[in-house]
Amino acid sequence: MILISIDTSTRFAGVGAMDITGNRATRSWRSDHNHGRELMPAVVDSLAELSLTAKDVTHIAVALGPGGFSAVRVGISVALGLAVANHLPIIGLPTHDIELHPFSSLLSSEYPVYTLLPAGRNEVSWTRHFIDVCPSTGVLTPDKLALQIEPNSILCGEAYALMASIVDKSHFRDQTTPTRDPNSVLDIAQVKFDAGHSTPYKELRPIYARPPSITEPNPAK
Repeated sequence: MILISIDTSTRFAGVGAMDITGNRATRSWRSDHNHGRELMPAVVDSLAELSLTAKDVTHIAVALGPGGFSAVRVGISVALGLAVANHLPIIGLPTHDIELHPFSSLLSSEYPVYTLLPAGRNEVSWTRHFIDVCPSTGVLTPDKLALQIEPNSILCGEAYALMASIVDKSHFRDQTTPTRDPNSVLDIAQVKFDAGHSTPYKELRPIYARPPSITEPNPAK
């Protein structure tokens, strides 16, 4: 498997590449609304570090969001562009699952883990992960989210700073930005591909924290 991973969910973007022997190369950077311009050079550079090109890629993983409306779409569009031409298998991963990955070992029947992503408008996109329970998710202001967090819960993810001043520090695990490591995407994708999973191209759609604001077209006169 020669795998490329793409995550442009938020202003913190990341790309990873893995060759057939398991060697890896990654790139992480902060993007100021330039994902479309910066993404492919990062893909090319990561592959080149492993003496590979885009033609060598056999599998692709991409983060689906939630995140920035345009940012998420850039990553998915590039992933599909690489995959469709050569009929490559692709896997779409919710960004909350990527945030959870470094802390997945903490999940238990006692400790729910909340992953937090910025949702704009000073709100937080949250997902509550609990072992053997289907995750729940939503968008709330930090104050309202603080009211529903259990005393034994763990908080992590890019939007943790929005909660830091209103929730006891015992809820947090040490994190620095960027909180998402391209190696997490590679790890998750490798397991899923090895298990025979992939995402049909037509089902590879962005996950939005809230529905996009689309106005109705004016009726023709």
